[in-house]
Amino acid sequence: MAARRIVGSGGWFGYYGWFSERDLGRYFAYYGKASDCFLVTLRDGRKYMLGCDDAPAMVEAIKDKMK
Repeated sequence: MAARRIVGSGGWFGYYGWFSERDLGRYFAYYGKASDCFLVTLRDGRKYMLGCDDAPAMVEAIKDKMK
């Protein structure tokens, strides 16, 4: 990821805080590894990059709950 850290941690105890990317815009991040994270965009436009052990399964579970 080519994210620019606005304020937060850029790798010490994971990634958390406000970040900005050209493609995604500004978002709040809380994850350990970039390969284990997913982006949640709320209806009001706020974006959160979250991490977990099985990101694809979490995304599917969220999609199922949204139906």
